[in-house]
Amino acid sequence: MLIQKEKEIRKILKFLNKNNQYYHNIFQEKEINLDDDVENYFYKLPVITKQDIRDHYSEYISKLDLSRFSEFTSGSTGKPVNCLKTSAERTTAGINVWSRRRKWDTEVNVDNYIYLYDKSTYKKVGNMLNFEKNNMIKCFNRLMKLKPRWLSGPISSFERYAKLIQNGEVEYEIGSIKFLELAGEYASKEQRKYVEEVFGSKTINHYGTIESWCIAYECPSGKLHVQNNLFYVETQKPQQIMDDPDVGEITITSFYNKLMPLVRYNIQDFGKVTVEECGCCETSQVISLMGGRTADIIRGTDDIIGELFFKRGIYKLINHYGDCINGFRVEQKKLNEFLVLIQKGKGFKEEMSEIMTKHIKTGLGKDVVVNYEYVDVIAPLKSGKMKTFCST
Repeated sequence: MLIQKEKEIRKILKFLNKNNQYYHNIFQEKEINLDDDVENYFYKLPVITKQDIRDHYSEYISKLDLSRFSEFTSGSTGKPVNCLKTSAERTTAGINVWSRRRKWDTEVNVDNYIYLYDKSTYKKVGNMLNFEKNNMIKCFNRLMKLKPRWLSGPISSFERYAKLIQNGEVEYEIGSIKFLELAGEYASKEQRKYVEEVFGSKTINHYGTIESWCIAYECPSGKLHVQNNLFYVETQKPQQIMDDPDVGEITITSFYNKLMPLVRYNIQDFGKVTVEECGCCETSQVISLMGGRTADIIRGTDDIIGELFFKRGIYKLINHYGDCINGFRVEQKKLNEFLVLIQKGKGFKEEMSEIMTKHIKTGLGKDVVVNYEYVDVIAPLKSGKMKTFCST
């Protein structure tokens, strides 16, 4: 696949050699001839992370006399980064993702598509990140007056609003929203099934970052296809020992990000990358996400992803007791100390904490200390994300 992308890779690297001090220096230091075969020099280029961009920010931004648009990453793997794009880059990225949506639904457009946390949505609907029940009800009712056909947002938010629908606390005509585009968080099969049944909608995975925008989009056959005209994707072997040797950290090279380049940029999400023919007739790189990232590994373990580990414990309770938990987050306070925040559901029983503690101690060791705090609302982290596990 790398050789098939030789033209695009060579083009972006030649541009950076002329317009970007950071990469010009790298090419000089490594004596890279950009007219040589791409395979002879591509893997000599350094794999970079957000920290590298922060450390070299002034020379990392290309010298382009064009208007710039800023967006800040959430900082979930460190401090936020000011991500810059030109108007042309934003247009390119936008056109591509909209073409993907229209393969699913020819009727989707900017008037019936709503991203939950867009500034315009905030002005029309309110703060949908505030999960206090009365606020959620007001926001949802305002949202439905806009008659959305598509909603885009993280799975955890859709789960919360699905609870309101299921409990009859808001009015909703099943199936009135046709598609739920999942972005910003890993969504398990169980989560997708639940919100699909409650909303009467189809869920679609949209995988991307603030830095790159959409990297891969799900097709009707359920494959997460890389946008081949914009990206080349590889994986880096993680420090952790994974059960599957093919699982690595997703690393992207963007052909269109010129102002703030992304060349062998390690996102640190866990997944596999394959090239395969698909029932949708597209042949491309396909990403299979594993549901975590380097920053989600539980401290003191080699390969246990906190989000998946604790969700398994919570889902055991939900499968056994039904509507018992409306929300949760686990915070690792020390190496062997965890705080479990729980928003109780109607069927919650005190014995559940003992079952959850047993799940945690079985997986992490009998010396682990587990504390519980019962809250009315699980608030987002300072980054604005609704993570189910964090290490503080």
